[in-house]
Amino acid sequence: MTEFPKIVFDVDNVLANTMKVFCEKASKLIGFEVTKKQIRSHKIVGSIPLPPETIFRIQTEVWSDWAVLPVLERNLYEKMDSFKKIGFEVYIATAVPSKLVPYVEKWIRSKRIPFSKFFHCSKKRPKSLIQAEALVDDSPEEVRRFVSSRRQGFLYRQPWNINSKVAKAIVVQNLDDVLRHYGVEKGENGVYRDIRWSGNG
Repeated sequence: MTEFPKIVFDVDNVLANTMKVFCEKASKLIGFEVTKKQIRSHKIVGSIPLPPETIFRIQTEVWSDWAVLPVLERNLYEKMDSFKKIGFEVYIATAVPSKLVPYVEKWIRSKRIPFSKFFHCSKKRPKSLIQAEALVDDSPEEVRRFVSSRRQGFLYRQPWNINSKVAKAIVVQNLDDVLRHYGVEKGENGVYRDIRWSGNG
């Protein structure tokens, strides 16, 4: 039986619903509603009529208000805890500016998300340099770099990557899809279990 891998989870728009909060703040500034469907890239610049410096300022505000930042999926703690209990080694990675890293760490702790290692990444230190076997990310570029080194990449579906094609990557709608890929299903009792041993689908 194959062991479960070391798996990296991006934070923004995989664990934390940062784009939702960004859109709310941008809407107030612009004067009309901005939705996630209008965002054409996870980098946002060019998607809405705001200059880059204003977009960066709003992104800073989103993480500065970390205490009220919502999770992206319901029951996030239970899902992430299941990854750990089942046997995955969970890594968390973020590419936010250095000044925002403390807010990200506080948010992760506040949500009780279990993990073994935390990585602050950048253009010079992309997630593909992390020694792990799998990556879950909403960035097609990050996933593409990861799979190019013959590792498993999961592209977390968001409006801005819906038309992206990443060869050999697996598109997932949620974290349950990732667990199912490795043969882990949620039972009627609400507990995630490894069904590879039972032979049941």
